[in-house]
Amino acid sequence: MPADDVDVLLGAVVSVGRGLELSTTLRRLVRAAADLVDARYAALGILGDDGQISQFLTVGLTDSEIRAIGPYPRGKGILGELIRHPAPLRLPDLAAHPGSVGFPPNHPPMRTFLGVPLQAHGSPFGNLYLTDKRGGGEFTAEDQRLVEGLASAASVAVENARLYSEAQLRERWAHGNDEISRRVLAGDAPEDVLDAVAAQAMAVAEADLAALLTPDDDLPRHLRVRAAVGVGAGRLLGTTVPIGATFAAETYLSGQPTVTADAGADEGITVATQPAGTVGPLAALPLGGPGRTVGVLTVGRRRGTPPFPAVVVEALGAFADQAAVALELAERRRDAERLAVVRDRDRIARDLHDLAIQRLYATGLSLQGVSRRLEQRPDAEPDAERVTRAVDDVDETISLIRTTIRGLRSADDPRRVGLRSRFIAEVEAATRTLGFSPAVRLDGPIDTLVPPATADHLVAVLRETLSNVARHARATRVDVTLRVRDDVVMTVSDDGTGVPDDAHLSGLANLERRAEDLGGSFELERGDPGTTVRWQVPLEQ
Repeated sequence: MPADDVDVLLGAVVSVGRGLELSTTLRRLVRAAADLVDARYAALGILGDDGQISQFLTVGLTDSEIRAIGPYPRGKGILGELIRHPAPLRLPDLAAHPGSVGFPPNHPPMRTFLGVPLQAHGSPFGNLYLTDKRGGGEFTAEDQRLVEGLASAASVAVENARLYSEAQLRERWAHGNDEISRRVLAGDAPEDVLDAVAAQAMAVAEADLAALLTPDDDLPRHLRVRAAVGVGAGRLLGTTVPIGATFAAETYLSGQPTVTADAGADEGITVATQPAGTVGPLAALPLGGPGRTVGVLTVGRRRGTPPFPAVVVEALGAFADQAAVALELAERRRDAERLAVVRDRDRIARDLHDLAIQRLYATGLSLQGVSRRLEQRPDAEPDAERVTRAVDDVDETISLIRTTIRGLRSADDPRRVGLRSRFIAEVEAATRTLGFSPAVRLDGPIDTLVPPATADHLVAVLRETLSNVARHARATRVDVTLRVRDDVVMTVSDDGTGVPDDAHLSGLANLERRAEDLGGSFELERGDPGTTVRWQVPLEQ
């Protein structure tokens, strides 16, 4: 090899070996190879785990030309020859080779070709492609030896840069693990832990977007985005994704990771968390394993960027496992909170039964004795009536407390608002428009027996009835009774002026229709004075 060529080769090797940043090292290698043999165009194809080109770096093409050509090649034609047969290849005319498949639209014409494989530890990791030697000549055997020498020397620099890049990745991985573990052990809210998992996953993977999806509580066969960071995260957070032909759904159903170099190239499968055409490399990791998947972690990069290497997928899997642990711990905490509430309800129910009811019962007995003595005195008749009413009020209070006890003991899910609470809240809300508080009597296991659909109708009927009283009746007293046995019977009575003759009856028709939809009945009784509304529906046995 002439001394001048040796000097040029040494200069190229020094240029490539300067620095430890992998992407910069690879670009220097492509530029050095082009300068070394005076090639107009040069490219470096990095091989992925599947043996196909996963990253393609070019020299000599402008950005607009690259965009016009479209997606980078995957390893067909002449480029695939070097993948299948990793040996140097020199051609005077690309189109004349039997393995040539031509160029895609908008690709500049290229004729002469020189390809040299790159190896690390005896295994190919990529190929150098050089085309169109300046001056119109062919690539020579000397050119081939120079590029082979550069490839041999540069492989050490590339491997060092790879090791350095992997060390940095593992450092980010360890930092992310520490941050997530600290939040999990500190008992942070699941939303905060999932946000941290998404942020650390995006940082470790050097991605553009990360999202965490879990099954939606309200929509069957849907996943909801619980956490999102990166491009378009604000638009994604809280959205739902049907379990269909998506990468997230495939991972959720199988419990296995899904990794692709180009999400838009997989037919029949769509990216759930980005508009079409914006995501290239994508990794979806299950939260939990097969048969016990509780969600999906998805991480994506923009199209045209390198795919995720195996070490990154390994790190993402660890983060997904931590997210699954956080969700499991959160569920266990909720179970403990529900158990504490149930125990507290049981204690309150016991105290009400053993203390409050017994004392009220004793008070009622004492008042009954006073009432009998007052009845024997003609001049104390008004006082006797007041005492009798007080006894009735005590009896009604005892009945109300017993209903409350049944509701406390039957409310096995503290997150659910019972019908009794909704009923009382509706009456209290009507107090403002009525100008006084209606008298309420509740009887029977209301929260236990009344199904949710019937409860919704009942609350709506009560709201409409009290609204009619407030707007039309000019009443001074309203009595509301709800009784639950084999059926649900609600009665609302007032002492007002009754239903006007010219009143629109569409509201009453709605109340009647609600009862008929549930197989019940609606009755309106006009009194003198006042009106009584009776709404009754059967309970399914």
